[in-house]
Amino acid sequence: MDHFASHGSVSKAEIRRSLTSRLYELAQEYDFQYKKVSLRNQKSRWGSCSAQDNISLNQNLFYLPDHLRDYVLIHELAHTREKNHSPKFWNILFDIYGELDTRGMRRELKTFDFLFYPPPN
Repeated sequence: MDHFASHGSVSKAEIRRSLTSRLYELAQEYDFQYKKVSLRNQKSRWGSCSAQDNISLNQNLFYLPDHLRDYVLIHELAHTREKNHSPKFWNILFDIYGELDTRGMRRELKTFDFLFYPPPN
């Protein structure tokens, strides 16, 4: 379900439930392990993964089209295996998405940077 149309009418609890359950599903599907997950209103990142395999997600991921949300979640899960953006890291994503789709989604994701700068109230 594309959540973009419902921007602003969803509770933080619903966003948390949606993102954490999808992260869990993808981790199961692709055999990734992570420890904790936290949600933040980050100003310039979609997510991050700590050295201890704790994943932090930008709550605005909820408003991305599903395929881009999943891409970011898998990107962070891939960091549980490879902590940097080395060729080894990108090969994890290429194995899941293929190189062309990975590159395309990275480009498409940039078109949603406006979610980092919501309009003033």
